[in-house]
Amino acid sequence: MMRERTTVDLVVIVFTLMVAFSVFSATVGIIVGKIVHPEIDVSPAGEIIAGIIETVVGALIGFVGGRAVGRNEANGSK
Repeated sequence: MMRERTTVDLVVIVFTLMVAFSVFSATVGIIVGKIVHPEIDVSPAGEIIAGIIETVVGALIGFVGGRAVGRNEANGSK
């Protein structure tokens, strides 16, 4: 499965997995922190995680769109 992928595909997959793991870990940390100390305000941490998710999704959409346009131009389509 991985042998058929290009280097760029593998980099995107690894990058996405790293970000997903980081966001997941931060979310679990927030949940545990809220359970242990219910009085803390976790809204700033939630906003930071939401910002990271927005940035990564936007970057991946742009990357996929750019590859699709490049592939179409290489095939002679408009």
